[in-house]
Amino acid sequence: MSPALTILTILGAVVLGLLLSRVPALGRLPATRAFGVVRMCVLAAMVGAIGFRLGRTEELINSAGTLGLAALLFAAATLAGTLLVLSVVFALRGTGSRSDVSPRNASPPVRWSAFLADPLLFLAMLAAGFLAGAFVPIFPGANGGDLITGLLYVLLLLVGMGLGTSGIRPEQILTHPDLLILPLGAIVGSLAGGLLAGLALNIRPGAAMSLASGFGWYSLSGVLLTKLDGPGLGAVSFLSNMLRESMGLVLIPFLARTRFPLLAIGAGGATSMDVSLVITSRALGEESIPLCLASGGLLSLMVPILVPVCYSLPF
Repeated sequence: MSPALTILTILGAVVLGLLLSRVPALGRLPATRAFGVVRMCVLAAMVGAIGFRLGRTEELINSAGTLGLAALLFAAATLAGTLLVLSVVFALRGTGSRSDVSPRNASPPVRWSAFLADPLLFLAMLAAGFLAGAFVPIFPGANGGDLITGLLYVLLLLVGMGLGTSGIRPEQILTHPDLLILPLGAIVGSLAGGLLAGLALNIRPGAAMSLASGFGWYSLSGVLLTKLDGPGLGAVSFLSNMLRESMGLVLIPFLARTRFPLLAIGAGGATSMDVSLVITSRALGEESIPLCLASGGLLSLMVPILVPVCYSLPF
């Protein structure tokens, strides 16, 4: 599926949820406790399915000493670079605070039980899914991809319903000071982190930056680099972006409690418009959803441009 069609499909699911929220009988659901429980259960199941897919990825299991370690280094470096660049920009601009997400709400006091609950749950589900995929001989031949897709669209539908009852107006996002800062910071930070990782692994700068240009969209970036260079670099791209997505899922609830909560959106990269969207909106509030969609959408559109452009650089 092309990047543009993927984005349209994702937005279509959210819009369908918005329309359903206008139905009187359904519009009252987002305010109920049951709605939140159902959304959290679906989200936990999706994180577990992502872990299952990691466990069923043979390149990660069989090449943990070579490709796997390179992928881990690129995932950590691109994510750290993104967070570092955005932190510096937010500090210099005086933006990125919780008031920039939801001016009506002050930052609530930290309760460690609530603070750790979501990250520990997501980490446990990710680990359980990975162990099941790697060591439990169930559903041979399945990698969890179809399950992830199905759960994702259910979550996007629920997100749309919640957004439809939140009272958010389009101008709140179109005039937001960090509308472009988030994706631009993610691009600069990821490329810088990729350059450093490439230097450590003796990978030429152009190829290293192309590896860093997936922003978490492992399926597209992996395919592009396989065509450009071969299965070796393609596998590193696929694994590093999959690992980056998984790291972001666990870190988002923590980042939402920092001095600059908008770092939670940056951590999601391209996935902030789909897989990471529900976790981020749960951590930051429904007001963050338009920013997530804008940042993730722009980064997704840049993946098929930056990967080949960076790879073609003559150095």
